Amino acid sequence: MFIYKPNTTKESQLILKKTKEKFNILPPHWELLALISPKRFEMFINEIEYLLNHPRINSDFFTMLRLHVANRENFNYCKSLNTKLLLAKGYDKNQITSIKEDIKTLPLDKNHKLLATKAIKAIYQAEEFNKEDIQELKDSSWEDSDIYDAIDHAAFIFKVNKILKAYLG
Repeated sequence: MFIYKPNTTKESQLILKKTKEKFNILPPHWELLALISPKRFEMFINEIEYLLNHPRINSDFFTMLRLHVANRENFNYCKSLNTKLLLAKGYDKNQITSIKEDIKTLPLDKNHKLLATKAIKAIYQAEEFNKEDIQELKDSSWEDSDIYDAIDHAAFIFKVNKILKAYLG
């Protein structure tokens, strides 16, 4: 799958073991990232863990956001992985197809739909994203840190996918 297999170190073995125990999954790209840079992979895992336990945003929101961006950018690996994650959570194929095509159709409450729509606007139409968008989100109960987390994660998928594409054969 990947064009390169880095050497395994004790540090990478340990973090992979901990990750598998914590999440019960170990996708191939996680293994690659852990082998390339165990310290950076640990930061990646901390980010995922933070999002899964977000104090205010439904954790499924982030999976849906990744799926939508992956679909728009034709990041096949991430489309597949996030689809599997959502199916395992009980979402059906029609909901998943809808999320891929239109972020406004998230099967979450109206505040999450608005947050997703604005996060996508922020990364695809940054020059049009403005203080009125932020105020609309705040008026819908989102805090500055929530808005940042949503936009950051929507952009995050680009970084990870560019790294993976560099290592794909």
